[in-house]
Amino acid sequence: MASEPTFSGAPGASSMPSPTPDAPAYPEPYPYPYAAPGYYYPWMYAYAPAAPRLGTWALVSMICGAVSIATLQSVLAILAVIFGFIGLNEIKKSQETVEGRGFAIAGIVTGFISIGLTILLIGLYILYIVFIISALSTLPD
Repeated sequence: MASEPTFSGAPGASSMPSPTPDAPAYPEPYPYPYAAPGYYYPWMYAYAPAAPRLGTWALVSMICGAVSIATLQSVLAILAVIFGFIGLNEIKKSQETVEGRGFAIAGIVTGFISIGLTILLIGLYILYIVFIISALSTLPD
């Protein structure tokens, strides 16, 4: 039988120095997580720009509009439309960055939808009363 070849490791493995018992197999991790001493990174000390603030009237408008659709309250729908237009004016006139244009538009749209649903339900209720009265008038005495 022929002798089997032996694997001596990766090519060039014999030329690599083996770690001594005094030295660790891997170098120690660097103790500073951000930068080596003596180096200056300008972004390390930079401050983030101020976050744009959210328009309060726009947020209140959207909340009023959503609640007015869920509960069919006309007063909240009217308030949603009013607060939405106030919020749009606040965003347009502000010198700083104010976000919330989408919230204001959502409040206006949901307010108008709620007002439309309220008008539709009032109309259907009036038609219901008219049909009830006409049906009662046709009954024999």
